[in-house]
Amino acid sequence: MYDGKQVLRIVNSYKSKDLYNIGNEMNKRQGTGNYDKDRTKFNIHYKDINSYNLYQELKQKLEDNNIEYLHKTKTNMLNGITITSGQEFFQTLGMNFKETGRYHQSGENKGQPIMCPNIKSNDDIPEEITEYFDYCYDFIKNKFGEENIVMAQVHYDEDTPHLQAYFLPIVKEVKRKSYEKDLEGNVIKETIKGKDGKEKLVPKLKRDSKGKIIYDIVKGNFLNNDQFWKDLGGKESFAKLQNEFNDYITGKGYRLDRGNIGSNKVHQDKLDYQISESKAQLGNLKEYISNSKEELKKVTNSLKNHLKPLNNEEINIKKTLNVYNRKDVENLIDYATNLKRLNNLQTYTIKDKDSKNFSLQMENDYYKNNKQLIKAMEDNHYKDKYIKEQKYDYSRLEDAVHEIGKALTSTLHILPKSSINAYFKLAQEVNAVNRLNSKDKEAQDEFSKLFNHNNDNGMELWKG
Repeated sequence: MYDGKQVLRIVNSYKSKDLYNIGNEMNKRQGTGNYDKDRTKFNIHYKDINSYNLYQELKQKLEDNNIEYLHKTKTNMLNGITITSGQEFFQTLGMNFKETGRYHQSGENKGQPIMCPNIKSNDDIPEEITEYFDYCYDFIKNKFGEENIVMAQVHYDEDTPHLQAYFLPIVKEVKRKSYEKDLEGNVIKETIKGKDGKEKLVPKLKRDSKGKIIYDIVKGNFLNNDQFWKDLGGKESFAKLQNEFNDYITGKGYRLDRGNIGSNKVHQDKLDYQISESKAQLGNLKEYISNSKEELKKVTNSLKNHLKPLNNEEINIKKTLNVYNRKDVENLIDYATNLKRLNNLQTYTIKDKDSKNFSLQMENDYYKNNKQLIKAMEDNHYKDKYIKEQKYDYSRLEDAVHEIGKALTSTLHILPKSSINAYFKLAQEVNAVNRLNSKDKEAQDEFSKLFNHNNDNGMELWKG
């Protein structure tokens, strides 16, 4: 019987350009996680950097220990490891969780509330969990060398507690190609044709009797990511690491399910999860905007149909001046002018919304390529920015509908008798307006009272 699933993730492709973001996440708690600043003080720091930033720390560490490495942007400088389990595992160890107010947007838990640790003091962290992470850190030290670990922390300020560590892939020896030399020890060069068809001089490789390249074994200290993982098993290194950790941690009394051995299933890292959630949330928001746009379109068409008689009466207003006193005529003229402005405002808002939706569609199509999406997600505010913009745009649509509602409410009692039928038909569309403007209870009540009053009193207000 298992208490939870084993989660051990390795990322072995961090280059110099990634170090700034890693340092910010570990030191400043800025990145792709949902950080709770009130719980950050409970994080455990096994090892921190001494320099101003992570790049300077690595550079100083490599120089102080005479570690050779390729000074290129494509060099894999750092490896990362995360060890954790599902929240149910930590619950069995005595930790309490509470709802965050957020919900899973994708995966097998889609629609379920997202929980987080309910920690208000150190007493809320069970000793069994502290010991579990101590054991996890011991495993990392023994496997990769404590001297190679750059940073290691236990994070309680995110949704699920986890140990996050970064280490240098250091090896004691490397294989290097061997070259033919003359009697004086100089490397012999030979002429070959390059891919462009041009001849060039290159060092002549030393080969055995079967034509295979001969390698020299060089000892020392080297930052060499490829050789590091070859020494741990090559293609089987990750699977072997999972097995070793499971044997180790279950030996300490923690019952964690290793999962299917040999399975091709790859655990999502934190950024992958954030991308998946953001894509799902963006899709839901896009659907919400599309539905709202359709509702607004229906109401807009209805308003336009009912505005036609008003425009005709405004044009022919001189023909009916004898029906109204001077004040009524001034009110009618003001109403017609304001209604035109509101109609123009609504038309502009719809066009602006169409443009935003088109832009959103284009960007969504662009980010279908995962590499491009990950690059875009390096911007820590990507998700919040888009969601905020879409909510803001929809709020503008709500404001436009609200303004039209206020104008109609404030001027309906002075309309000519010949227009009342059109406005009673418009009452049938109020439900659609209410759905879009459900927060404006006051405006809805005014509409309802006005129409009920007019219906009960036989339109006495409009008698000439």
